Amino acid sequence: MAFWNKWFGFRWSLYFVLGENQLIYAMHENSALRLVGYVMGYFANGGIPAEPWNLYLNFNHEQKSILLKPDHFTSTGENVSPFLIREIENLDSGWRVKGGEPVFIEVVTNKRIKLNDRSKHIDVHAMLANAGQPREATFYTVMDEIFRKNDL
Repeated sequence: MAFWNKWFGFRWSLYFVLGENQLIYAMHENSALRLVGYVMGYFANGGIPAEPWNLYLNFNHEQKSILLKPDHFTSTGENVSPFLIREIENLDSGWRVKGGEPVFIEVVTNKRIKLNDRSKHIDVHAMLANAGQPREATFYTVMDEIFRKNDL
């Protein structure tokens, strides 16, 4: 699959845009649902990205995007709404594809950023040993910055 993605690109991307058009981060994957699955919890209870951030789900084959908003998800942030499914279907009739592991990058440097599973055990000793040093950026530290959440 990585070979095909290298040559033909990913079907969908999630764009993390600062201001009107400054693309800062991108997450790439063939499955639109896999991508939105990573962010839907942040939209729970009407959550929105802090100004001036926006998140766009982009169908790469036609370069058409959907600005993600709370009404694209259930209020609990556990599922996508039928409204978002219709928007995805309108852009990509073949949208139901098997997902894999997304690629998350900082766009300017093309540096890959770890996805990191938030549910994994936190090593308190390692945290204390690295106190005062900047944390390595992961998908979740980026999302916490975008949504102004400090509760890990």
